[in-house]
Amino acid sequence: METLYFPSKIKIAAVLLKSILTVSKVNDRIVPNGLDGEMLKCLMEKLKFEFELVLPNYGQYGSRDSNGTWDGVIGMVQRGEADIGLATLSITEDRWEAVDFSISYLVNDRVFAIKEPGEMPKVTAFTYPFSRNVWILYTLMILAATVLFQRIMFRRGTLLGSFLSVLGSVVSQSMENVRETPWRRVLFGLWMTIAAVMPFLYNTSFLSYLTMPEKVPVPRNFEELSKAVLSGKYKCLPTKGTIEQELLLKSRIDYLVKIGDMIRKNGWEYSYIENFPELLDDPVAIITSNGVIKLLLGSPPYITVKASDDYFGIWNVGIAIKKDFCCRKRLNDVLYRIVSGGFFEKWIDDISFANTLHKRLKKKHEEPKLQLTLEDLKLAFFTLFSGYALALLAFLAELLSPKYFEIFHS
Repeated sequence: METLYFPSKIKIAAVLLKSILTVSKVNDRIVPNGLDGEMLKCLMEKLKFEFELVLPNYGQYGSRDSNGTWDGVIGMVQRGEADIGLATLSITEDRWEAVDFSISYLVNDRVFAIKEPGEMPKVTAFTYPFSRNVWILYTLMILAATVLFQRIMFRRGTLLGSFLSVLGSVVSQSMENVRETPWRRVLFGLWMTIAAVMPFLYNTSFLSYLTMPEKVPVPRNFEELSKAVLSGKYKCLPTKGTIEQELLLKSRIDYLVKIGDMIRKNGWEYSYIENFPELLDDPVAIITSNGVIKLLLGSPPYITVKASDDYFGIWNVGIAIKKDFCCRKRLNDVLYRIVSGGFFEKWIDDISFANTLHKRLKKKHEEPKLQLTLEDLKLAFFTLFSGYALALLAFLAELLSPKYFEIFHS
């Protein structure tokens, strides 16, 4: 006959973390809260036990040093200082050698969080409609047309005059002194088509970039993050006291290994007790999971953190259990019922909603700015008046220059 025995009191090693596991004292009793706290309350109710909470030094989850010694929650469970460990622990082969694990109750996808990109400055919006490569090709095309037209299209045309005529055609100015032959008309018509289409495409995109500016480009996946980290533009911070750095180094994927090398070389790490938004004020990417982002920060649109499009691994999360613990099967039975009932999804949604509501109440209402302002257009006006000034100088130079000095004709 199967025994229903379970210890009346057990020691639990845990890491205290907002929204994951916190404790409060109610009527001289320790009451757990947060995601793991709700799970612990269910386990206590069904298995009829009390618990004593023991905390690892420096709030570490569990990693192995060069001597093979485990620290954090994993180390405490391995040494028998605690019966079980609660810290949303990823189940890995190395950890399984040190401790046993319960069935998985969550899936941990390792992404990186980065500050939501802001808008690109509108003062440089005139360059946005075309990419850098298109601008370079367009400039080269104008220069090539300048040389070609000066050689075969214009009568006694100078190179400077040809350039001014070609450039003028781009801004809807007419071209004069063109030789009239059938094949030259074909070439002329081809260029005029290009000169009409390119400004049209530019003008149709320009206002949209002013009214809806692009976001500042930020790394979207781990490959882009690796390039940003190697170039010194970003830092990448793994969670303090976890095996994330080790997993990156053992991934056998070149760009992930490079991120791991930079983390080890610079000693980068962070703790969940730190404030995410404050860390992300600098160009920093924080390795975490989508679940943690939702639990700690809430849900969009009231958060300013964006998760990466990919992840470098997925690990199951379980409860660490010491090797000689008597009642692993009973613990798994109750945990299986909790998982099957969808309680974890409910708890995550409830905690995320509470965090989001709190942020929503603190957020001040701001009317959306849908109209363009003078500030948005100041560079456009500056360019316009600069053009007028240059045109006036050119006009004066033409009036004052000697008659024999011809710009357009040789």
